[in-house]
Amino acid sequence: MSKKEKAQISLDREDLDAQLEAAAQKRKKAKRKKVIIRVAVIAVILLVVLLIGGAVIGIMASKKVQDKTVNVTHATMEEITQEVKINGTVQSSNVQHFYSPAAIKVESVVEVGTYVKKGDPIIKFDQESYELALKQVELNDKITENNYQSSVASNNNSLSKLAQAQADVAKYQAEVDERQAIVDNYDENGSFKQLDKDVQTQIAMEQGTIEYCNAEIDNLWVAYKLQVGYDTMSQGEAEQAKKDFEARADVKELRDKINYSNQVIKNVSGLISDKTETLAEAKANLAESKSKLESAKAQVESYKASSGNSYDRENLQLQGELNTLKSGSAYEEILKYENGCLVAPFDGIVTNSFVSEGMTTSVTGSEIIEFSSIDDVSVAVSVGKKDLSKIKEGQKVKVTILDKDYEGEISKIARVAVASSGSSSVSAIIKINNPDEDIYLGIEAKNVITTAHEDSALTLPSEAINVDSDGYFVYIVNEANVIEKKPITIGVTSEDRSEVLEGIGEDDKVVSYVTSAVTEGAVVVPVDEAEMNALLDNMGVGGVSVEINE
Repeated sequence: MSKKEKAQISLDREDLDAQLEAAAQKRKKAKRKKVIIRVAVIAVILLVVLLIGGAVIGIMASKKVQDKTVNVTHATMEEITQEVKINGTVQSSNVQHFYSPAAIKVESVVEVGTYVKKGDPIIKFDQESYELALKQVELNDKITENNYQSSVASNNNSLSKLAQAQADVAKYQAEVDERQAIVDNYDENGSFKQLDKDVQTQIAMEQGTIEYCNAEIDNLWVAYKLQVGYDTMSQGEAEQAKKDFEARADVKELRDKINYSNQVIKNVSGLISDKTETLAEAKANLAESKSKLESAKAQVESYKASSGNSYDRENLQLQGELNTLKSGSAYEEILKYENGCLVAPFDGIVTNSFVSEGMTTSVTGSEIIEFSSIDDVSVAVSVGKKDLSKIKEGQKVKVTILDKDYEGEISKIARVAVASSGSSSVSAIIKINNPDEDIYLGIEAKNVITTAHEDSALTLPSEAINVDSDGYFVYIVNEANVIEKKPITIGVTSEDRSEVLEGIGEDDKVVSYVTSAVTEGAVVVPVDEAEMNALLDNMGVGGVSVEINE
């Protein structure tokens, strides 16, 4: 970033009011500018006549103007430092709070505001009361731990049963899957149904054969009876005729076919019967496994309910951790009062106390002492809108406390403003780098913040700089002694001077302060203050300073 960019001051509407107010203050100050009036009036008059008489006569003779003189100055190269001055309150950056670990009787306590060195006592408790409180903390910790372990044991038992039930679910699920596969295999691709269909077809075919053979035998028998005169035979002859008929080869063949078909029907019917029994057994086994699986699932849900959900189990674990922290905290808190005595952890001051000699602390966890370090000290300040853009963390600060100077730097700037009495401000912390025992907490500190510095810069007196809605500007007197308005860009500003980055040079005659004679386009007589004073000093003319108000 260039010097010009670094120092450019924003002229947006938000800052305009502040800039106009600053300009008004400058003009007000300018109206009270001290003008050097020399005692040797005659010498002054002669000198003025010599210096400006010719110019005045020339101007008066050539133009009809009023006799107007204005003081002018020149921009000069100087070292310039910009500072922000602000008051704040001294505070400790390391404040420790001590709390009562139990109901303990106070034997003695250091008064608020007392400086205590590290290791020296702040509070002493009654020894008997302290030992009793220590014992109570130990017992409470033990009871809490036992209760927790009991809950853990109960929960672990439920979790163990839950784990067994979940294992049973897995086992029976596998068994169900296996037996379901067996059942499904019977009907895989319709094989069992096809077998049954094939068997029924075979039976039907065999029954057809049987029926055909029986019909053929009946037909042969009818023909044979006619052939042998069966109806006229005696009973003995008829029986012999039957035997002879059955002994015929064609009848025997038909009988053999019938017997074969009956055997086939028997065999295939047995095959279906065996398959049906096996399927029924497989289905029964599957039903048994499903029943066991449902029972195991019911046990899982029951044990889940008794052991709580995952959040309950997590909470139990967290409760154990919390109990450990609480018991450790309470024990550590009471052990801070070693042998019933609280000693200073560092050099510091008792800044607040909530107990007194002879009283018993009644509430566990209530604050009893606030102790603040004086080795880690800072100043709290409130920064207004006007100065907020100038400060940043790390800037060096001169801190004055009770007429003693300390080195400081801005360590923190809040990122939120706080409204108060119609205006807002931002809090900031100035760390004191070299604190000592002469510092008092809570006292006011004066702070000078160095916000910008230039070793060599073109500067003007701040009262010569004006501002309007267009920005900063100065009035200059040109070679024709006519007033011109010149816009300028300013950079670093101190209490009485401002850096000029653009707009004018060292040779320009800048009107020192604005009076009623200063208007753009006016013809004036410029009086160079520096040249006048230097000449008078060389002449040895003494004088006094008087204040002239316009």
